[in-house]
Amino acid sequence: MRAADGDQGGYDTLSQQASAKDLLTVGAVNPLPSGFTSATNVTIASFSSCGPTDDGRIKPDVVADGVNNIVAVSGSDYAYGQGSGTSFASPSVTGSIDLLTQFFKQLHTNSADLLASTIKGLVIETADSCTTNGGPSYRFGWGLMNTKTAATLINRDATNGLKNQIKEVLLPNGQYIQFPVASTGSTNSPLKITICWTDPVGSPNSITNLDNPAPKLVNDLDLRIYAPNGTTNFPWILNPDLTNRTSAARSAVATKGDDSRNNVEQVYIPNPTNGTYTVKVTHKGNLQSNGVQWVSILLNGNVAQQPPPLKIGQILQTGTNQMAAGWPAVVGAQYQVQVNSNLTTTNWINTGGIISARLTNVVTQVTMSGSQAFYRIVQLP
Repeated sequence: MRAADGDQGGYDTLSQQASAKDLLTVGAVNPLPSGFTSATNVTIASFSSCGPTDDGRIKPDVVADGVNNIVAVSGSDYAYGQGSGTSFASPSVTGSIDLLTQFFKQLHTNSADLLASTIKGLVIETADSCTTNGGPSYRFGWGLMNTKTAATLINRDATNGLKNQIKEVLLPNGQYIQFPVASTGSTNSPLKITICWTDPVGSPNSITNLDNPAPKLVNDLDLRIYAPNGTTNFPWILNPDLTNRTSAARSAVATKGDDSRNNVEQVYIPNPTNGTYTVKVTHKGNLQSNGVQWVSILLNGNVAQQPPPLKIGQILQTGTNQMAAGWPAVVGAQYQVQVNSNLTTTNWINTGGIISARLTNVVTQVTMSGSQAFYRIVQLP
C-alpha cells in the first residue's frame, strides 16, 4: 500500500524493507488477460508503491500481476477466492524463480547454485520493459517479469559451455572484466546486457533521518559497451529529482549516462551494427568487503561463440620454482591448474586456487613441482 507521506504522483512511497538494495522488490500491475503485448497495455495497480528510494535508486525492480488473483481460501478443501496486492504479485515472481533455478540445475547437474545477484539479474534482464523507450521507471522498475524469456536464456546459455548468456565473475580490486560479444546487426535482435552484484552493507539511516539522499551504494561498478566503431554505450539512468521531488522529473523516460546509485546497470542497444562489441566492467574507488566483488552478467541478443581449446599456450619461468602459465579462457568460467609427476597414472593433483576468468586470456603463477612435472588446465562445472 502506498505510504501516506509519499511525494506527488505517488512517488517515494516504498517501505524501508522494499528499499533494500540487494533485494528483488516486486510491484503490482493490473491483470493482462491476453498477456504482454506492448508497454502501453501495462498499468500500475493503484496500491503499488513506487520509487525512487531516498537516495535515488530504482525500485521496484520488477512488477507482476497483483489484482484479482485466483487463490485458495480457507472455506473448504475446494474453496477459491480472489486476492489483490503486492503480496500476491510477489509470490508469482518467487514461484517462477524457483522453477528457473530448478531448470538451471537440470541443465547444470554438477554446477554450484546461481548467485543471488545472478537470479536477480536474470529476472531484470529478461523482463518486458513497461516504458516506450525500453528503459526502467520508478513505477514499473525494469518491467514485467517474463518467465518464458528467462527460461529460454538459461537454455541458450547451456548449449556449448561458453557462458554466452550468463556469467559470474570475480572482480578484484583495481582490475576489470572484459570480453567480446558478436552481433548480427539485426533490427529484431537488440543487444541488452545487465550487470548485478550483491553490494556490501552501507551505513544505515537514523530512524529520525528521513529522506536522507546519501548514496547507499558501497562498491560502485560501471558497465560500458564499446561498439565496433569505438562508440561508448552507457547504461540507463533515471532522474530521482531528490531536491524538488516533482512527478514530472521522476516520470520522464530514462536516459543514458554514468550510474553511481544502483547495484544493477543495463546497457540497451536497440539497433546494433553487424560486428564485435566489447563489454567492460570497471569500478570506482576501492572495493570494500575483502577487496573483491562477484559480478553477475546477463546477455541477450549476442551471437553464441564456440569455446577456445582448453590448453596451456604460454609458459614462462619467473623464479627458481615459479612459472607463469597462460591459456585462452571463457570469461565467467572457473579453472583449476593440476599437476602430475607421471603420465602413466591419473594422479592429477590440484595446485593453487580456483581461478575465475575475467579476461579472454588468463595468466597465473604456478609453483613448479620437482624436477619433472606435467601441468594441465581443467574447467570446473
